[in-house]
Amino acid sequence: MGFTKLRELRDRFEQQWINGGFIFGYENEINENHNNDYPLLVVLPPTSELPATEGDVQEEYTFECLVVKPYYQNQAGSLDVVFSLLEQEALTWLQRVLDSYANKEVILSPDSISVEREKELYNDKLIQVRLTFTLNAFSHDFTRLDEAFVKGLTPLLWLKADMGVKTEFFGGNEVVNKWIDQSGNANHFEQTTSAKKPLYKYEMSSNSYPYVFFDGTNDFLDCVNDSLDGTADGLNNGLSVFYVAKGYDGYSGYMLGKNLDNAAKANFAVRISTQGGNLNWRTQVQDSDDDLLDYIYTSNSANQVSANAFTKHNTNHSVKSFENGSLVDVETNPDFDAEALQDLYPLRLGAARDTIGHLKVDIQEILIFEKELTVEEVTKLSDYLKHKYNI
Repeated sequence: MGFTKLRELRDRFEQQWINGGFIFGYENEINENHNNDYPLLVVLPPTSELPATEGDVQEEYTFECLVVKPYYQNQAGSLDVVFSLLEQEALTWLQRVLDSYANKEVILSPDSISVEREKELYNDKLIQVRLTFTLNAFSHDFTRLDEAFVKGLTPLLWLKADMGVKTEFFGGNEVVNKWIDQSGNANHFEQTTSAKKPLYKYEMSSNSYPYVFFDGTNDFLDCVNDSLDGTADGLNNGLSVFYVAKGYDGYSGYMLGKNLDNAAKANFAVRISTQGGNLNWRTQVQDSDDDLLDYIYTSNSANQVSANAFTKHNTNHSVKSFENGSLVDVETNPDFDAEALQDLYPLRLGAARDTIGHLKVDIQEILIFEKELTVEEVTKLSDYLKHKYNI
């Protein structure tokens, strides 16, 4: 079964209503602007019951839906006939919704439909048929298994744009004050200068998940800790970095980096490069002798949402890179010895340093681990990200 969310059910409701206007909202929005296309379907936000931890894994949503149209005194058609026609439209719509789920991921609960026929004034004389029904919908097994797997790998840092993003309004936009680390290690990110705060956006067009938008001019967020693991020379057991992000054509710069000095020289960094006319993700890892291991591991894909990763081993002198779970590059240098991750400057999102390397980029999720994950673990974690973000 696909990873399904309530908003997808709402979209299906609208797609299957072909008779007039559609509102996902509340009753006071009916005829608010006197411009509705009738008959009008109004779907009220549902109540729901979450599945049990064992046995049934379907969430039950209970909806109230109104099918509304004007009814004027002395119009042709008796009230009972008009009500019957509205009820027919309502039930036909619901049947189309159910039929559109070929594998029956969504089913109507037994004895779950009630029908009320009402006459309301609102701003005009309207009549309505109110359907109340319950749907069993959308297995939550994937969520539990996937997130349990991620937690089992013990990330040092876990940022998700659909959870823990604290915002304020500035200049007419919703901007990010703080991005809360979901790993439990309190490696939160923040920005205190309003003009440098990235925007919070609620829906990426390709997957309907939220994202944090950095403008490529002055936006960035800094980790509240200079050391991710509480030590001065941390990440001695290796490093794995995952990110779901999308760049913009013509823009290069740094998405994230752990810097050695107040410039672009980094312990490690992930950036976008326009080298060769392509928009590429580029990973940089600093050698202890200041020889930079620098390579491109995707081609022509940084302007699309993808699940990217790189891993490094601290003793075998190699760095592996992955795109959507597939190993696409291995760089091995017998002389390469990764620089210890010092605690001089914090990890930064959206730039290298304050005046250097800003990147125009959408970020949806970032994970960092203090170890080199196996190819099998990378594949499974990438599958989770691909599934979640419709990649």
